[in-house]
Amino acid sequence: MSKISIRSRIVIAFTLIALFVGGAFTLGIHSIFDSTEDKLMSIAMDTKLRLIVTNSSHSNETLKELGLHLYSSEYPDPAIPKYLSSVPDGFSEIKKKPVTYFVYRQTINGHDYILVQDQSLFENEFEYNVFFALRSGFLFTVLVGGLFGWLLARQILSPIVKLSHVFSQRKQQPLGERIIAEEFSDDEIGSLAQSFEDAYTKIKDALWRERLFTSDVSHEFRSGLMIISSSCELLLQHRSKEDADYEMIDRIARASSEMQQLLQSLLMIARAERTVVNPSSTQTLAQISQEAFDRWQLDFSKKKIAFSLVKKGTLPEQKFNADLLLAVLSNLLRNALNYTESGNVRIVLNESSISVVDTGVGIDLDQQHQVLKPFVRGSALPLDGLGLGLSLIQRICENQGWRLSLHSEPGRGSTFTISF
Repeated sequence: MSKISIRSRIVIAFTLIALFVGGAFTLGIHSIFDSTEDKLMSIAMDTKLRLIVTNSSHSNETLKELGLHLYSSEYPDPAIPKYLSSVPDGFSEIKKKPVTYFVYRQTINGHDYILVQDQSLFENEFEYNVFFALRSGFLFTVLVGGLFGWLLARQILSPIVKLSHVFSQRKQQPLGERIIAEEFSDDEIGSLAQSFEDAYTKIKDALWRERLFTSDVSHEFRSGLMIISSSCELLLQHRSKEDADYEMIDRIARASSEMQQLLQSLLMIARAERTVVNPSSTQTLAQISQEAFDRWQLDFSKKKIAFSLVKKGTLPEQKFNADLLLAVLSNLLRNALNYTESGNVRIVLNESSISVVDTGVGIDLDQQHQVLKPFVRGSALPLDGLGLGLSLIQRICENQGWRLSLHSEPGRGSTFTISF
């Protein structure tokens, strides 16, 4: 449904008011005109009829010259026309196009008299001009009402439009500069501008503190991860691949490197920035899924859960942000591992999506729309956790333009699909 602007609503309101008032005034004038015409013509024609009856010297020819016709039961010639035979006593108006007649019927001295006056000139000229003026005045009133509403809306909404424009340009101003409230008068709009300014400043301050916090967190985490990475490199330099702990140290080094890359991507997401894909950190869907499979194969085998990688159709050659997609798959596989006691877990690839399918406990229907929110986790098993995994996946997908969907049946398992 289309929205009507406040300005349009004000104009419509004033136009409708003008339409109602002008219409009521026009109808009132029209009714008064007709009522007055009936009363005046009734008196005038009654006077004429009585003068004619008392003064028998007026012949029909004389009456015709005056635009009058007299019919009477006292004189059979001329006979009363059929269209006048049913006319009630008193004044009546009869229209026989293109002629309009005023008719007055009265019984005098026991005789029925009908006086007819040709009123075409009055109807066609004077009355037409009066009603034309009324209609023109009505249309003029409506137009003036609409114009007045438009001017009034423009005047009233001018500070609101200005406030909207100032706020749309506010992001280009320095963070600490306060310019909005000073541009408005001390009225309701000025108070509203002050409230907006205060709320906007608080939000900007909070965002600024968050940026400082994420920068500090990034610095501290990177420092620790760099120490871990450099220590692993030194340890690997003094060991050969045949040593028992070589594989473990190498795994720690790779995990530390991946954590540094993932940390950078997550910090950019936290700042509501589109994560820029570095060509050196991009891989195809097949490569990323294979790496995720290799990482988690040992964990699933320890729990004696069948773990497989299924490829369907021709896989795309498009490259994706490996750090973020691996983070998504790792979270989904971790959930599958935690909530699956037996059966199997599969990574399924096709041309336009990748899915993680498990035969775990599933998610109740009333919880499926909640589990993607922060700090919400499934209640099927008493597992520890903050409930941030699926929320993180959702935010990563939104940042990258992917779509996350969920299909789950309690007791039969869940399927999480990322569509590209």
